[in-house]
Formats: sequence, C-alpha cells, structure tokens
Amino acid sequence: MKQHLDSRGHGLTTSSTAAADAFNAGMHSFVCWRTDAMRHLDAAMAADADFALAKLAKGWILQTARTTAFRAPIEGLLAEAAPLMEAADGREQAYFDGLTKALSGHGVEAATIMEAMLAENPTDLLAHRLVQFELFWNGRAGWMRDIAERAAPAWRDDTADYGCFQSVRAFASEEAGDYEHAEHCGRNAVDIDQSDCWGTHAVAHVHAMQGRVDDGVRWLEGLSGNWGEANQIGHHLWWHLCLMLLEQGAYDRALELVTAQVRNPDSALVKAMPDATIDLQNVASLLMRLELRGVDLGDHWSILAEICAGRINDHANPFSAAHDMLVLTGSGQYDLAAQLLDNMRAFATTGDGSLVTAYRAAGIPLCEAILAYRRGEFERAVSLLSPVRHDLPLIGGSHAQRDLFFQILLDAAHRTGRRELIPLYFDDIRRLGFDRVEQRTLYRDFADAA
Repeated sequence: MKQHLDSRGHGLTTSSTAAADAFNAGMHSFVCWRTDAMRHLDAAMAADADFALAKLAKGWILQTARTTAFRAPIEGLLAEAAPLMEAADGREQAYFDGLTKALSGHGVEAATIMEAMLAENPTDLLAHRLVQFELFWNGRAGWMRDIAERAAPAWRDDTADYGCFQSVRAFASEEAGDYEHAEHCGRNAVDIDQSDCWGTHAVAHVHAMQGRVDDGVRWLEGLSGNWGEANQIGHHLWWHLCLMLLEQGAYDRALELVTAQVRNPDSALVKAMPDATIDLQNVASLLMRLELRGVDLGDHWSILAEICAGRINDHANPFSAAHDMLVLTGSGQYDLAAQLLDNMRAFATTGDGSLVTAYRAAGIPLCEAILAYRRGEFERAVSLLSPVRHDLPLIGGSHAQRDLFFQILLDAAHRTGRRELIPLYFDDIRRLGFDRVEQRTLYRDFADAA
C-alpha cells in the first residue's frame, strides 16, 4: 500500500510516516556520502518491519563495499525481503533482482536490471548511484554515461538532489572521456553544494586525466574544508590531492598525508571500519607510487600488513585483490601472497558471471605480475602483464587508479631493457584518455630512456 513518497515522488510501500521519513533521510545521507545512512535505514526498518525497499537499500549499500565480509548480512536482508516481493511493485522487484544478481557475481546482469528500471524511473537517484557503482566495478564507463545522460532530460534544477545527479553525470562523463561535460556538471554540483564530494571527485579526475596539476591542487585544497561530514570518500579525495602532489614532486607531504588524512588510524572512521576497502586501496596505491619514485617508505607497508593478511579469501573484487597483493609483497609476506593467488585461481575455476570473468581475464594475471615484479622477475612481470593490459578495465576502478599498473609495467620493461615497448605503452595510456603522458613523473624518466 503506497501511502508515502520519496523525495522525488516515487512511491514507498510503507504505511508508516516514521519509516518513510527515515528512509528518505537515509537515502539523502547515502547520495551525499555521509556516515549515517545505515542508522536511518535501521530506523526505517524498526518503524516498519515489512518495508522491503529499506531492507534492499541497506543490502545494496553493503554491496557497494565490495567485500565478502558483508555477504552474510546481505543474504539475510534478501531473505527478509523475499516474502515481501509478492506485494512489491516493479521498482522494488528490480532492486531485489538486481541485488541478488550482484551478490552472486553477475554485476553486469544486475546493472541491466537496474537500467531497465531507471528507464521508467529516471529520477531514482539511489538507483543511479547503485548502477554507477556496479558498472564502475565492471569497467563499463560508456554504459555509465549512457544511463545518466538518458535520464538527464527528466531532471530539472529544482528537482530534489539535482546537484547530486549532476555529480553522477560528471563522473560518468569523465570516465567515458568527455572531460568538458564532466567538468561542467561537476562544477555545477559543487556550486549547488560546496560539500558535494562526488562532484568534487569528478572534477579532480578531470584534472588528473588532463595533467592539470596546479589546477587540481587548488581545486582540492580549496574545498577540503567541506569534507568533515563525509564518509570514506573524504579519504579518497585526499588521495587525489596526493596524486597531484606526486606530480609536483612534493613526496614528503604526500607521504605525511597517507597517515594524516588518507587513512588516519586515530580517526573515528578508520576505527569504525579499519578494513574499509577504499581506504586499503588508497594507501596501497600511494605507497607503491611513492616507492616507484624512489621514496623511502620506512615501515609504512606494515600499516596494512595484518589486515591484508586476513583478506586472502576475499574474492569480491579483483581490483582490491591486486592492492592486497601490493601490501602482502610490500610487507614481505610472500607466502601469503602466493596463497592469495592460489585462492583466486580456485575461486575462478567455478561459477560464471562478470566477477569470475574479471578474475580469469585480468585479475589473476595482474596479481601474478605484481608478485613477479616484487620478486625481481621483471621479464616475467612484463610477459604476464603486457598481454592483459587492455583487459584491465574489467577489474574495476578508474583510469587514474589503474594507471598504477601501467607504471609497474613500464618500470619492469625499463629494468629488463625492453625500451622498444615503452612508446607502445605510452600510446596505450594516451588512448585511455591521459594527456601529457611523457611530462608526468616517472613516465618522464622512461621517455628519456627510450
């Protein structure tokens, strides 16, 4: 019985005003990257135990963390929602079917289900965010953009959370290579709300791809005072600033920010979720980039050593597995690194879907290459990574994040004397959308050598 609406006029199958209000508060918190979305959703379920969409929204948000640690809670929420589907509308059914597919490793199928629902409900901002996550982690940048732009005519500047939708458009356009449109939408989102982290993030990506280092530093430093209420996306924005600092040669400041802002062990967020995957990815990526540039890291790899040692059976995301491999090898845990690979191979021998495909096609070869690189087997690293470099988008992540793996590949090729490969890899990087490739740190040295 639809007696309440969400903030954009979609029906909610709850007769409880308290449940509807809590759900709307939770969704606003989630799309604004705040920390209290789950508290509101729990309140919605407490107010109405039969509110299916509140259960499904919580399950979907847990799914965005890309870790098997949340598999059991998501399964529980789906089990609670299943008997409620008899009275569900098409929108709720899509949330249920999509989450079921996503949890089983069929993320592309999940995105297809959500895309069809969005065609009928183009202002469902929660669904836009969720389908963008799912496609992002399956390497479908153009598809992300198509869904957002198809919905754009249904949005007006007085639609609730219009700025948040603009930030969705911004990031999708940036990953699809339309930097002008991405920057326009991202800046529009931030003009509407200075604390819009996703709009800030999209513009930071544009700066990174175009090599506009000074612009990127000014942009992020100028907005950093607005991230105090953000969840882990705030840490990721500091990661983006560190990328710019690396290009400025400010290695000491970047290393300082690793534990001061990117993952401060004393912060409430890190204490609440010490194994948040985005934080692990941020730190591992920065440490490896610094190490490639000759910076002495001291015992920084040990910060994550124990956490990543406990993740060798977590196969929810090959992108995260690659960063676990960086930490395990960086902290000298080679036995566990080999075990991680064995576990990944065993996982990929059964099942189907986009997740298993990603492990087979790119995730496992990438982790094998990282292990070989760390062991000083540079020729083997090149032979493993070079053939799959065009398949790396399958593991998820952004172009800016996956650029680290090209840095490793180029360094391995340089160390083996395969200088004829360097111009080929530079061409690959340019085709991904990076400007000023030979002018970037590390790449500049390889260009001179070649």
